[in-house]
Amino acid sequence: MAALLRLFRSDSDTLTTGILFGVLAALIWGAWPVVTRFGVQQTLSAPDVTALRFLVVGMITLPIFIKRGLQGIGWPKALIMASGAGILYMMAASHGFNFAPAGHGGVLVPSTMLTTAMLGSWIALGDKPTKLRLTGYGILLTGIVLIGREGLSGSTGVDTWIGDLLFICAGFLWGVYTVTLRTCDTDPLHATAVVSVISMAVYTPLYLIFADSNIPEAPMSEILTQGAFQGIAAGLLALLFYSRAVKLMGAARGSLFAALVPGITVILAYGALDETPNMWELSGLVVVSAGMFYALGLNRLISPRQ
Repeated sequence: MAALLRLFRSDSDTLTTGILFGVLAALIWGAWPVVTRFGVQQTLSAPDVTALRFLVVGMITLPIFIKRGLQGIGWPKALIMASGAGILYMMAASHGFNFAPAGHGGVLVPSTMLTTAMLGSWIALGDKPTKLRLTGYGILLTGIVLIGREGLSGSTGVDTWIGDLLFICAGFLWGVYTVTLRTCDTDPLHATAVVSVISMAVYTPLYLIFADSNIPEAPMSEILTQGAFQGIAAGLLALLFYSRAVKLMGAARGSLFAALVPGITVILAYGALDETPNMWELSGLVVVSAGMFYALGLNRLISPRQ
């Protein structure tokens, strides 16, 4: 943990450190569907899990928000960031599963997020992608589609388009957060506090008024497990790690780690839920790895002349 904190505070070896934090964020994001599925299959509902997430991380980061306010960010950007990585993102992503299969979300959210971050970085930040990076993006998107092929090819209902649209909105929102963060004069911890506290302040009253809470009936073990993972791991650490990767590597390259999430979920689901990956999913994992290799420019470490 001490070594991780030293890396977090250091700006040296930007590429290696950025990759480390990007992978850590992707690991937590990849575990999120598995842990959340365990939660909603027991006593808690999706709104309960979301409420625990925002309440825990919001209370943890509240002292930082009180001390620093919106320094270096301002209300317009703060609201955009809180929407992109907080309440609107969670609402769009979670409600999308009410209409469309999980496989659709596994493809549409990261692919839309990658595309939005790349185009947004190009238009807003002047970060024009090189031919090599564009090749990497193309390989990444191909790998994501391979991983989600089964979900996309399955039987769907008449309202599937609603879920797909929500997944696209969720990916767009996270891509906007990525680009906006890059324009702010702040650090990842402060940015995480801003997103978390605003999301808690907006979502908690809505939850208390409109949701039929199952938290009073849930065993304490479920509440503690979901509160710890949703609030500390997914709500705090993942956002903190990802924000650090974006600050170190830029919005376009930082967003690439979203492509790892579907594959990580497949691997974790195999171990935790006994869901055996098929050949398409395994092929997609290989393709995504190759895409990351080129999009991050790691080939130049091996062949410096390129």
